[in-house]
Amino acid sequence: MLLIWGIELSSPVPRVITRYYIDYGREETGVINLVSAIYLGYRAFDTFGETLVLLLAVFGVAMLFKKT
Repeated sequence: MLLIWGIELSSPVPRVITRYYIDYGREETGVINLVSAIYLGYRAFDTFGETLVLLLAVFGVAMLFKKT
């Protein structure tokens, strides 16, 4: 596990991606806070999908316990 983690941290790709988000995140999303820019701008569709799955799971459990 440490070997994989060491290889991943030494890879130049995460640094390139990080630099891109820092340089263009605010411009592309229009949000001042960089964390919010990444969360709302770049991960919005991912977050929407996760929320949809959670709501469907809650709905399914509610239907299982529904008394008819």
